[in-house]
Amino acid sequence: MSQLSHVNWVDWMERWDRQQAGYLPRRDEQIALMLEIVERVVGHPTGLLDLASGPGSIASRAAERFPDTHLFALDVDPFLLELGRRTRGAAAIEFLEADLRQAGWDEVLPAAGLNAVCTATSLHYLTADQIVSLAVVLANRLPPDGVFVNIDTMRLGEESGPRLDHLAVALREHLWDGDNPVEVEGWQGWWTAARAEPAFATLLAERDRRLISPDPDQAPITLADMTNAFRSAGFAEVGVLAQEADKHTFVAIR
Repeated sequence: MSQLSHVNWVDWMERWDRQQAGYLPRRDEQIALMLEIVERVVGHPTGLLDLASGPGSIASRAAERFPDTHLFALDVDPFLLELGRRTRGAAAIEFLEADLRQAGWDEVLPAAGLNAVCTATSLHYLTADQIVSLAVVLANRLPPDGVFVNIDTMRLGEESGPRLDHLAVALREHLWDGDNPVEVEGWQGWWTAARAEPAFATLLAERDRRLISPDPDQAPITLADMTNAFRSAGFAEVGVLAQEADKHTFVAIR
């Protein structure tokens, strides 16, 4: 790990944020909306979990808004977690490693105190069955009136009909392409550059070992999958508070 001490971590984080802003249009506004929802439901949370956090983008913004909240960022990716630890440690975020696909992933969480869970652009990689399992775990972890907020792509699915489902995908791709400046470093470009940095070799090898690409035949997560999973898990209220094409701000209150 000695090579890592010579890395300009702040520069890598700034590049991460720039490519994410290009890859995910209006990213900061959407995270601000997410935290606004949290505050309107629970006030200043006692504990907030940034789920599938990457380097802790949601948690770092929550630290500015909720300075007294216990903040946790959980992910399976050792490289992005290290990036977060090296650049956002001053924000008093506790970075946790766990794989949402594995039973017992929540054992790394505190026994009590969480009343808000937020996540963005990550859960669509899970299967419908894994979403069901996740909802059950969160129902057991959140207290009554605790809140879950997920901003992600969720297909409209059969309930809306095939034409609207495909139109929503096409509109999302059109809107995102139109909002992404060509001069901004893209997702693939950022990862290619990271792999060219010798100091990252060990972390990236472990990342490759842990992360398994989704089955290309895996059915995409739909809004109905998410809604049914959280209702069945026992959440009292479930709904969408914002939408752009098939990207939804999904909220569940325990």
